[in-house]
Amino acid sequence: MSGQQRRSQQERRETTIGLLIDATIDTISEVGYAQTSLGAVCERSGVSKGGLFRHFDSRLDLVVAAAEEVARRHTQSVRARFAELRAPTIADAMRVMRERHRAVDNVVWFELLVAARTDPALRSRLSATWQWFFAEIQQIARTVRGTEVFSDADLELLVNTLEHTFDGETIRREIAPDPVVEDRRLELLVEFAEFLAARAGR
Repeated sequence: MSGQQRRSQQERRETTIGLLIDATIDTISEVGYAQTSLGAVCERSGVSKGGLFRHFDSRLDLVVAAAEEVARRHTQSVRARFAELRAPTIADAMRVMRERHRAVDNVVWFELLVAARTDPALRSRLSATWQWFFAEIQQIARTVRGTEVFSDADLELLVNTLEHTFDGETIRREIAPDPVVEDRRLELLVEFAEFLAARAGR
């Protein structure tokens, strides 16, 4: 087999996998994890079930691949926004972080985290993905101006706390949005983080 043929096969494989993952993300975002069947994914992607099983052994493998892709999109988007801002401040970083938590594709993580509570196999697989995801977020956080004064443990705690806050806010605002309170909450979080940074820098 020629190199060109191998490249063409690899390109087709990558295209098919991309279609399946995109369809999984879109389906989970629209109808939720429980209603995301392989049939729905195949219909949306235009890939047959036989084609799907050539690349993924199970629904679980496909769903985890979708979660990994959402994590990659999240970190790539944040890195790109930080690059645009040159030297983002803590306030800049929090605004970008909140935007990403509210992104449509990020709802996939909310759906899977809830499902993982009662699904040991999903919980086990997502745990490894989450560890990689959070490590990436920690690395990105270190590029924010002002975070150099934090110890690794304190920065991890701050980022983790912000993630929990923005996750909860994103879920709640679906049924009880309150932009005034949400903006004030962000201001308070910025003030708190800047206070911690000032104290750590003494």
